[in-house]
Amino acid sequence: MKTHLEVGQWGEDIAVAILQLSAYQLLTRNWRPRLERGDKRVRGEIDAVMLDPEGDLVFVEVKTRSTLNFGSPFDAIQQEKVQRIKRLAYAWCSENPDYRARSLRMDAVSICGTPTNFTYEHLKAVN
Repeated sequence: MKTHLEVGQWGEDIAVAILQLSAYQLLTRNWRPRLERGDKRVRGEIDAVMLDPEGDLVFVEVKTRSTLNFGSPFDAIQQEKVQRIKRLAYAWCSENPDYRARSLRMDAVSICGTPTNFTYEHLKAVN
């Protein structure tokens, strides 16, 4: 049995690979803002920052579960999580001011199952 961290890493690997097959360009994975001691800026991690085929900058949140026993992976993306990802996205943009995109959005990807049998779902523009 894999740990929840190993399952999560596997899900992120699958999500990024599938998005790349759909012509998304990976800019960075597992991004965290640079923080100095005592810094009050938002803390957390963006699973993947990608550029979609239309030129939009996409901040991807991946949720992975082995089974649906505890609900859909999307159930874990509550409004508080969405707001945190948005704050992290703005932090990413401020740390990468030279990067220009047509627009910004947050997408969510759900992976459920095992490496030999899994489902994949991609929701664009999660609010």
